[in-house]
Amino acid sequence: MLRPGCALQAIGLALAVALGLFIPLPVQAQDDVAAYKRAVEKRFAEWLEALWPDAEAAGISRKTFDTHLKGLKLDWSLPHLVPPDPAASGGPALPQALVPKPRHQAEFDIPEAYFNKGTLTALANTGRAKSKQLAPTLAAIQKQYEVPASIIVSIWGRETGFGKAVLPYDAVSAIATQAFMGRRPDEFRPQLIGALKILELGHAKRSEMKSSWAGAMGYTQFLPSDFETHGVDFDGDGRRDIWNSVPDALASAGNSLHSQGWDGKQPWAYEIELPKGFDCTLQGPDLARTIEEWVKLGVTRVRDRPFPEARRNDETFLVLPAGLKGPAFLATNNFSVLKLYNNSDVYAIFVGHVADMIAYGAPVDFVGKWQKVERFARDRIQRFQEALVAQGHDVGKVDGLSGFKTRRSIGMQEKKLGLPFTCYPSHALIDRVLKAASVTPN
Repeated sequence: MLRPGCALQAIGLALAVALGLFIPLPVQAQDDVAAYKRAVEKRFAEWLEALWPDAEAAGISRKTFDTHLKGLKLDWSLPHLVPPDPAASGGPALPQALVPKPRHQAEFDIPEAYFNKGTLTALANTGRAKSKQLAPTLAAIQKQYEVPASIIVSIWGRETGFGKAVLPYDAVSAIATQAFMGRRPDEFRPQLIGALKILELGHAKRSEMKSSWAGAMGYTQFLPSDFETHGVDFDGDGRRDIWNSVPDALASAGNSLHSQGWDGKQPWAYEIELPKGFDCTLQGPDLARTIEEWVKLGVTRVRDRPFPEARRNDETFLVLPAGLKGPAFLATNNFSVLKLYNNSDVYAIFVGHVADMIAYGAPVDFVGKWQKVERFARDRIQRFQEALVAQGHDVGKVDGLSGFKTRRSIGMQEKKLGLPFTCYPSHALIDRVLKAASVTPN
């Protein structure tokens, strides 16, 4: 599931863009930007028309296609765009004013910043109230899909603040823009066809299809492909309505998790304590072991709680979102299922932790303490990953994000260079690796 962000962050991005519009450009720069945008919009219109054969093959009528795509303009306010340079063959070059600026996305920022105590507490308190208010509906959803109601409610809170977040973008425009000049156009192109199918079949009106910058819609933030695959009519009114029906939206989220492998007999993860000197390169789902095997390596559960005897042969894997500079977890397959909803370790931990606070009154704080870590621009991490790959490391996707394979490779490099063993990026390590690769650090 392509889920690069949630609605609560989209509001902040829209505000930042709006405020930025008040910075005046010199007249010549304004003319250059206008000429460039006209050329790109012309190319965009041609690109949209070329989609017609695929749309027709998907069952979309020419009327629906023209109504929603003819005359559609790019949304230049979206983050993570890669405008063409030049605008077209022989066209104007990309003006400096439109060169994308680095932006942080919360799921991949400093891990501790994601777990604001006030936010956790507020979501858990509201989540408990919503759970009581919707108890019969949530009980029915949990029974049908074998996903804890607390997990579903936590997702609802995290994604749209229980429906209070104002989604600032038009889904069709956002998806079309990302498909034309986003970082992952091949992933967004079928989402645009999916959005047109939603309109063709009358599931929603265009005015209802408000979204995040990535085109995720509804109370629980579904992309069009998620809606087509997992959307359900749970309130029995004959419509799959994730935009206006809370039962439909929550059941659709439950169906999504269930369909992708949620095991109702397992928790999402256990917070753990590692013995002194533990090898942090053992993290990752590809290095899973049974709980019993982890115990033999000295791993213990926090607060002196035992692991459930019935679960000691379950396969689990080590998750260290901040390397050895933060809390540690043994994750089950349910953790991996949460990452299919939003591919981020800290997102999965956040949702699972708030769910535990809702269901069991779990403390707001983890036992493991967040230590100070350094912050990096995404392009710097990407250059670092490229250098590691050149040395033979498997860092996973080279995308400027410190996933578990990158963190594991960091630990290997720290050992090799005699640096403090953390499995988390540092300027000292990155500078040395880039220097060795003859890349000038900045």
